[in-house]
Amino acid sequence: MDSEPPPTLYGERVRLRPTREEDVTTRAALGRSREIVRSFGGDLATDGPMSESEARIQLEWRFGQGPHWVIADVHDDLIGVARLAPLDMENRSARFSIGIFDSTLLGQGLGTEATRLVVRFGFVELGLHRISLTVLADNHRAIQAYRKCGFAEEGRFRETLWRDGEWHDDLSMAILAEEYTLGPPIS
Repeated sequence: MDSEPPPTLYGERVRLRPTREEDVTTRAALGRSREIVRSFGGDLATDGPMSESEARIQLEWRFGQGPHWVIADVHDDLIGVARLAPLDMENRSARFSIGIFDSTLLGQGLGTEATRLVVRFGFVELGLHRISLTVLADNHRAIQAYRKCGFAEEGRFRETLWRDGEWHDDLSMAILAEEYTLGPPIS
């Protein structure tokens, strides 16, 4: 799906690899979990099955240019995606995004491991100075994982999402190269 795939990154429990055609079927089979849709700020009415065409669009979506990986489990099956995009090499910065699609795998540290792999790649291999992200302020599981990986909160975007009859905020978080070389905070 990508003309120049990024290198495969190996962790203890996950592997980040380029997207393959068979990932479309796997992504469609995972469908949409209410918990995961909610954590992304999505429309809860979209809970349930996913067509292969929807899965293909999701796996090809890039936020602009930059590395895009499938997060695979020990059996090499897709469980999520991770991206550094858009990649701004002039300013040596990128935006990070990640999604685990199987709700039974949440809370096991797989997203944290994948995040650490991407952050290391960004700073060590690409020579980035800054990696940033945006996360819903009520996505406590993700915020905790990002903090474990060294991201610090930089600000709050107030009332960015209307859901369940109320407004929700986004948080802006980032990690700088010098903070990465010091290592993630002890938690």
